[in-house]
Amino acid sequence: MLLISSIQADFFPKSDNLFQSHFWGCFKERLGQKALYFRVVFNDDDGKEVAYPLLVLLRKIRGQYIYAYVQRAPNENVIPCNKTCFLEELSLSLKEHLPSSIIFIRYDLQWINNDPFARTEMLEIMMNYGTKFHNLKKAHPNHLPASTCILNLRQIPQQMLNNMRQQTRNSIRRSYKEGVEFSIYDAQSPEIFKRLRESYDIYKETAERKHFYYENYSYFETLFRLNKDFMDKKKPVFFEKGLVPLDAQVPPPKFYLFIAQKDRILLSGLILAICGSNAYYMYAASSMDMKHCMPNYGLQWEVMRFARSQGCTKYDLMGIPPSKDSDSPMASLYIFKTGFGGNITHFAGSWDFPLKKEEYEAFSINESLMLK
Repeated sequence: MLLISSIQADFFPKSDNLFQSHFWGCFKERLGQKALYFRVVFNDDDGKEVAYPLLVLLRKIRGQYIYAYVQRAPNENVIPCNKTCFLEELSLSLKEHLPSSIIFIRYDLQWINNDPFARTEMLEIMMNYGTKFHNLKKAHPNHLPASTCILNLRQIPQQMLNNMRQQTRNSIRRSYKEGVEFSIYDAQSPEIFKRLRESYDIYKETAERKHFYYENYSYFETLFRLNKDFMDKKKPVFFEKGLVPLDAQVPPPKFYLFIAQKDRILLSGLILAICGSNAYYMYAASSMDMKHCMPNYGLQWEVMRFARSQGCTKYDLMGIPPSKDSDSPMASLYIFKTGFGGNITHFAGSWDFPLKKEEYEAFSINESLMLK
């Protein structure tokens, strides 16, 4: 039995999943989406009642289609073993709480996929096995990358270096030998928006050079201004005799801008998100100037050490190609990120549960054409 009830945003439980946080819902609302917060109650495999928080975003595509988007949820480590049947039941229950104009629910699943190269038809057969309506469809694009590299930050720095590719270690050392300087800013830093503007220019240049989608500057300004609001509203917590209770909640997510420069010339930038024990490599920019100084490698090492100092145990590099195909235009990205020694992880990616068949089929065709 699965029950869903709406809850107020301020009472949405904190977690170390950035994309299922109150902050992320507020951020997306400032960008024009609608955030809905739910409490999902179900019985686990042992019959124990479990309450699970769920953030759902309502999104429009070109003002025509409206769909519900569930990002990086539900967590496969929490829900029953029969995940696909649970996902079906969850979708049918969510339908009763969503506007009638919603044509489908899209899940960006962080479920481990042991066969990332399986055909779509086979994936859909496996996903719908045991379900009642066989209505789960593989989305054409993955909103978040289905493959990524996750670094273990529990290890001491020397072990982290030992796990890296030799060329990566050498590149990190070279960045320091060449005199590259690294700086970090958060939303409360006096120079944050000056530095953010400078980094954005390189970010835009990088995106245009490599032909990938990029956000407007207002996107990043909104991100850091909202993060400052959350930080300013955070109340100090005092514990008796300095002890932190075992049920202490995760603090709100926090964003940082890292930059690498030499001779006052900005060479690269990186936006890091920290949410509980998780660190996320969100956005990056890289200039063509002084590439021989390897600023991107030193910058990543600074980020890794900083995230570790903040109590993070995992650093998600947020996207790699599914394989190291040398003919792929993303081959250099694969080499760069995997060189840091993380675990290559493949997720199930984006899946849809259509609520209106005809409208969904029209949307799906248009979406596939846009990808060609």
